[in-house]
Amino acid sequence: MGRLIGLDVGAQRTGVAVTDELHIACSPHATVATTDLIDDIRVLHQASPFDAIVMGRPNLIVGGSTDSTPHIEDVEKRLRKAFPNLPIHFVDEGFTSQEASAIQRQGGMKKSQRRAKGSLDAIAASLILQRHLDAQRYL
Repeated sequence: MGRLIGLDVGAQRTGVAVTDELHIACSPHATVATTDLIDDIRVLHQASPFDAIVMGRPNLIVGGSTDSTPHIEDVEKRLRKAFPNLPIHFVDEGFTSQEASAIQRQGGMKKSQRRAKGSLDAIAASLILQRHLDAQRYL
């Protein structure tokens, strides 16, 4: 069993998280420019291959899309082209930013550090990845 990579896609930045090979733990990895995401993932994959990609996607109760939907769809399209043999799974990303912010506060991160651009993104990606793992355990 190989690792999984989780993504919290944004217009400017994307949070990246990874699992261990046994899919027991998720760890925030980095926050990267969305424009550079495919190249960064390619480097990660070459260093330590992963079996699948997990992306956060907003699931609105009323249907429709959000401001982030076009960016997520664009990244999905580019990922499918760059990694045609890797499955892509989607997880509801609802409230992951709020959860990530709470984790930062509970961890004692200073307010100035929490305000830094992208500081939440990798944690949110880790939460997205954890939601996927949790869902798999109940199948």
